Amino acid sequence: MRLLGALLVPLALAVAACGDAAGPGGDPSPSAPPSNVVVTATDNQKTITAHVGDHIQIALGTQYDWKLDPPDGVVLVHPPVQNYLLVRGTQAIWLANAVGRSTIKASGGVSCPSGQACPLLLAVFSATVEVVP
Repeated sequence: MRLLGALLVPLALAVAACGDAAGPGGDPSPSAPPSNVVVTATDNQKTITAHVGDHIQIALGTQYDWKLDPPDGVVLVHPPVQNYLLVRGTQAIWLANAVGRSTIKASGGVSCPSGQACPLLLAVFSATVEVVP
């Protein structure tokens, strides 16, 4: 067991001395994996920053029956494959596809049980997503 410990310490030191993943040429490491940017009702009239490749989760909640305008199709797009279910309160997940600005627009009415009187209330939501490289 002592022999094993005596071998592991120099090996660990040698590995640590090799440097970072960039290597001797100083090549940059691969870019970070895409992240999930969550847009909520509190982001109304705000600008949210995302990076190309990020997923934009639009989660306006369940207080209203939200209807989203479709993404612009250039800066924000529907993901090519969407093989997952949306969690309650999330209206959509879009993909930040290109550098630029795009507006998320939605309107929502009160959800009322069928056959009952319902107040005529309309909520509107608008936020700008600025996608950077």
